Amino acid sequence: MTQIPLHTQILSVPAARQDESPLFGVLPAEIRSAIFSLALTDYPDPTPDNQYAAETCYTRPHYFAPRKSDVALLQACRMAYAETWFLPFVLQEQTHWLTAQDRAPPEYKVHVSQRALQSRLQQIQEKRGGETFDTEGLRVFAQMYVLEGGKLARLLLTPRLYPRRLTLTIRHADWWNWESDQPLRFEANWIKGVCDVLEGSVKEFCIELESLERKKDQIDLIAKQMREKWFFKRKDGAVLFPDVTGGNVEVSRWSGTSTWHGKTWTRDETEPGRIDYYVLTVPFLLQRTIERKGGAVSEVAIQAANKNDFNPRKMKLFCPRPGR
Repeated sequence: MTQIPLHTQILSVPAARQDESPLFGVLPAEIRSAIFSLALTDYPDPTPDNQYAAETCYTRPHYFAPRKSDVALLQACRMAYAETWFLPFVLQEQTHWLTAQDRAPPEYKVHVSQRALQSRLQQIQEKRGGETFDTEGLRVFAQMYVLEGGKLARLLLTPRLYPRRLTLTIRHADWWNWESDQPLRFEANWIKGVCDVLEGSVKEFCIELESLERKKDQIDLIAKQMREKWFFKRKDGAVLFPDVTGGNVEVSRWSGTSTWHGKTWTRDETEPGRIDYYVLTVPFLLQRTIERKGGAVSEVAIQAANKNDFNPRKMKLFCPRPGR
């Protein structure tokens, strides 16, 4: 005998009317949805046994543990379940590591994660009667060699994946030749491939650049060049640009251990056992959004976007070697 899934069993029984409930009988659906979204937003699991080891290169602010959602709300009643069952997945920032396996948390399996994401998206769409849906965000941690190999474009090709916000994070140990302390550089040969598959659902594309505090000037220079040269053209033809004035960049700092994977990087220590990091985020938005906020878009980027000019040599970002 085939067992009927619990989800189907719950929704097959009509929900009791709750006209006397202020939540369902008074508040409009839009307000109720906002309340449910706040209640179901994910957060790092605070359970001590689930914390990541400190001496890894994937432990960082907001990623000290796997993320989770409290789903007790779904057990309150059938009406609440019917309105919220898919929200924990939709609201959760889908996080992927395009890295070697040892650069990702232990619960994340680099070689099967995309298939798992595809399966989950398919299940939710089928349960929603085939209706497409957007997810709140997609965050990708990527090593340079994997990014340049086209893996981000392949991830974005996942069927039914429609993120509203895409964040690409390049960590200190993701840059080319970071081990030998070479000047930072960012190739651009992967951008066209991403643009070819970038869905119209993406309203914001953020690139988060991290390096050592002592390399702050290099990060600032890379970001300045990025704001002048780069753009992302979606499949629908709309273009996401950075604000060339730098008015909307976000800067943060954090400190972590100088030891990971059994090696201590004394060269990079600010003080014994500690490395200080500098992080700068460059958002890419529609031109009208940038200008509405008082910003501006680079003419170089506008002209390149109009011509579909993704010349990787022109778009390459780099810091000159000392003495040049």
